[in-house]
Amino acid sequence: MKKRQLICITLLMAAAVGAHAQEVSKDTVTPQVKSLFYNAGLQYISNLTYAGRRDESSVPLVLPTFTLISKYGLFVSGIGYFNAGGGGSNSPGFSITPGYVFSFDKKKYYGGAVSVTKYFINDDSPNILSSFNTTIDAQLNFNPSDIVKLTLGGSYRFGRNNKNDIVNTAELSKEIAVVKTGAQKTNGLKVTPTFTLYSGTQRFTETYYTNSVVQRAVDNPTPTSPINILFPKQPKQTIINQTVTEEHQREVEGYNLLAVTGSMPIVYAINKWQINFTPYFIKPVKQVNYVNENARNGIYFLFTTGVSVTF
Repeated sequence: MKKRQLICITLLMAAAVGAHAQEVSKDTVTPQVKSLFYNAGLQYISNLTYAGRRDESSVPLVLPTFTLISKYGLFVSGIGYFNAGGGGSNSPGFSITPGYVFSFDKKKYYGGAVSVTKYFINDDSPNILSSFNTTIDAQLNFNPSDIVKLTLGGSYRFGRNNKNDIVNTAELSKEIAVVKTGAQKTNGLKVTPTFTLYSGTQRFTETYYTNSVVQRAVDNPTPTSPINILFPKQPKQTIINQTVTEEHQREVEGYNLLAVTGSMPIVYAINKWQINFTPYFIKPVKQVNYVNENARNGIYFLFTTGVSVTF
């Protein structure tokens, strides 16, 4: 039976959409007169997770994306979810995310983003996000003199069956231009070493077992047995103690540090096209497999890769 997943954000989703919208706004709006921009892409995620927590039912996904971005910072994004790993339901899902990207200064060293995401994913899907109905996300970023960028984020997740979660992120990143090409030096290769802390609530169903001792009446041997012949006045029943194991379920929740993540987004830009690859090394904190109560806190690896075009 599929349980409600461990609080496990996807590594893209609204935060990435907001960051991408901000990047487009920063780099392209000023020198052009266009009021609307469009971005279409295709992403592959080797194992979808949420806040660095993974579930045994997680599968790799292919995500087609399309984003409409206004020069004023408003955007709306649509993301499709297609199971690429087999198992469970293969029916696709999708989400819609309207949002707003803003900045407090002309150089865009200080700013943020807010967004709301509505999910349309079947309950029987192996996609971890199928346990959520709607999310509200907000970010503030600080990048004084373009040295190191600090991003603080918060997400309130409305789960199905009125089970809600809160997740916070603290992220340090530094964009490094490795190779610059093109007449305006806007193309080329850049990498962004990133370190992220995830904290938040855990709300899931835990299965546990209890043992209890009960008394049970056992029929004594029949009258034709040697015992009854030798001792004819034996009682007809004997009371014995028996251990009974019962299965129970309970809801567990609490606010904790959830995971520590190191990643290295690598982007190669060719005019309007971007090719990206991001490896992630993730260490969950206090993650337990509640089937056998064994800890699952080892470092694991996943990656995302894809291509997008802005026009």
